[in-house]
Amino acid sequence: MTQQYGLIPDEWLVSYAAGALSDERALLVASHVAYHPGLKARVADAEAVGGALLDGQDASSVRVDSSFDDLMSLIDVPSEAEEQASAVSLTSDADLPISLRSYLDKPLDDLKWRMMGPGMYQHKLAEGPDGEKLWLLRARGGTKMPAHDHKGLEMTLVLRGSYHVGDKCYAPGLLELADSDVTDHRPMIDEGEDCICLVVTDAPIRLHSLVGRMVQPFIGL
Repeated sequence: MTQQYGLIPDEWLVSYAAGALSDERALLVASHVAYHPGLKARVADAEAVGGALLDGQDASSVRVDSSFDDLMSLIDVPSEAEEQASAVSLTSDADLPISLRSYLDKPLDDLKWRMMGPGMYQHKLAEGPDGEKLWLLRARGGTKMPAHDHKGLEMTLVLRGSYHVGDKCYAPGLLELADSDVTDHRPMIDEGEDCICLVVTDAPIRLHSLVGRMVQPFIGL
């Protein structure tokens, strides 16, 4: 997979529509979809087509790969450029995705933020099966995130502010997927307002610096 830029992969949308994701991943996907009208329509199509496919055959005979291909062939998939251009800008707590707002049940500023490094804070939300963690990251504008790589998958959805990884900019509504193929991950928070992200990880990250590795047990990531 290496690094996915901007939008959720099709297979995640299908798994979400089928109710096959963990609660942690489902919340992140639901929040991401809320920013993109085209993705909302694709989820609705996936739910409708998936139901039709299952109605037409014995559920025990459904092959995952063929069903996925059949389903995707029936869904009108916009280009990545079209989807990003249609993204809705959400800039206040009142306009956060309703699924996330309902889950938090309080404004972002009222959450208990724990310092995890210079200019960086976290708020842990939940832990799922097999070491999966759902949490919020808050970083001050201009902060350079410590270099790290990944033992598993990291999904990062921007809620407020923005950051860069190389020449790619992640703004509200855009999603970054990074896995073990990403060996030198160095996000840079853009100047200005704090950047707040919803993150799901399924394995601890590997910080490159000695100091980072020393404090990592205390921040739990």
